[in-house]
Amino acid sequence: MKLWLKIYLFSLLLLVFTLNIAGFILIQKLHNDLLQKEADKCLAEQKFASSQLSVNSMYMQKIYSSNTYDINILIGTLMDEYNKATNSGAEQHGDVEILDSRNNILFSDMKFPFSNEKDELEDLLPGKTNYIIRTVDGKQYLYASSLVNVYDYPIKVHYAKDISNIYSEKINQYALFMKLDILICSIFAIFMFFISKLITKPINTLIASTQKISLGQYSERVKIKSRDEFSVLSNNFNLMAQTIEDKINELETSNIEKETFINNLTHELKTPLTSIIGYANLIRTSKYNEEVFVEASDYIYKEGKRLEKMAFKMMDLIYTKTQEIELMPEKISTIINEVRRLLSSKLKDKNIDLIIEGEDCVLDIEKDLITMALSNLVENAIKASKNNSKIYIKIYTFQSKTHLSVVDSGLGIAKEHLDKLWQPFYVVDKARSRKNNGAGIGLSICKKIAEVHNADIKINSNLGIGTEVILIFNSHIAEVNDKHVN
Repeated sequence: MKLWLKIYLFSLLLLVFTLNIAGFILIQKLHNDLLQKEADKCLAEQKFASSQLSVNSMYMQKIYSSNTYDINILIGTLMDEYNKATNSGAEQHGDVEILDSRNNILFSDMKFPFSNEKDELEDLLPGKTNYIIRTVDGKQYLYASSLVNVYDYPIKVHYAKDISNIYSEKINQYALFMKLDILICSIFAIFMFFISKLITKPINTLIASTQKISLGQYSERVKIKSRDEFSVLSNNFNLMAQTIEDKINELETSNIEKETFINNLTHELKTPLTSIIGYANLIRTSKYNEEVFVEASDYIYKEGKRLEKMAFKMMDLIYTKTQEIELMPEKISTIINEVRRLLSSKLKDKNIDLIIEGEDCVLDIEKDLITMALSNLVENAIKASKNNSKIYIKIYTFQSKTHLSVVDSGLGIAKEHLDKLWQPFYVVDKARSRKNNGAGIGLSICKKIAEVHNADIKINSNLGIGTEVILIFNSHIAEVNDKHVN
């Protein structure tokens, strides 16, 4: 069963149940109040009749001696006096019947149907009034009885009144209520049908969006304009969808990168291995020739060194991805001097000056990783630079961040290649890269090293002008200078 139908049926059933219970209780309460008022009125009239008989009997005793009156005649006379007193009022009174102690009728003006039930006449005591409501021939009557002494003669005053109009009114109230009940429930049913549909409309929107996302439409978003919980739900749903889309894109990008990585690795390994195998087979199958032997051995050595260097680079790349790095305060000058020492032979081969600009500072870094990254950057600058040129290492502060840049005036890189340089094995000029024993892994290692230091790395380059690679650390020089350095 759909949610809107559950809301609709539950609300309708709840209304019918509560409305009918409330109506029944209200009508019954009104009926009971009217019945109680009528009962009190009847008892008051019965008491009035009893008191009238008692008072009139005392007056008649003064006129007649006890030997001269007939009780039946006197009762009739007393009732005539009572009827005169009651007929003078505008209200309608009940009928009265006078009985002796044996329930013989002494006087009666009862106009109601006769009933054999006389429970209210039993066990009467002076000052006590018994009453009962009895249904006779489909109508309701209230009967009240009390014991009164008239001329020292105990009699029973039996009072009766038709109160069926109260029960008829109750039935009329129930009939009116049923009509109102049907009208209210019908209006509510129609109104609630549209309300339940409107309330659950955002859920249908969410369901449609989830179905689209399940079919691969990860850019699907929910648009719900409201100020209730559905608005919060839609916002959270959109955040979840955005996270899923980002993760999917990340996984797709990762898969593409892995596939590209494997293809490039295979290609990079295939060329030197083919050459090594070919030259080794030439040495193995040919007669000894010193020139051929030296040439083949030299090529095998160079290609072997290239494979060795590529293996170490691969290990460095894996290391930066898996190792937990502990950062320590280190002087940048120490790192730069170590890089100068490691690359001194390559700088000397091309007669390149390595110039350091800026003041020394201390940063929280992992010394070996930063040495590796800076070495890669300077080595790339050496490969791109001409003989007798200059390479600059600059240290400066910009926007409260420490910048460490390597600047050369070499060949430069075209703008369409800049975004791809961080991919492993990506090289701009494959011929020049292979000539310099490069595999295109260096910059990807530098990027990973920057990430583990919570730093950024950027490249600015122009063809024929040169390249600047910048490591941007979030630490400020003024802040790190205050740190203790061992």
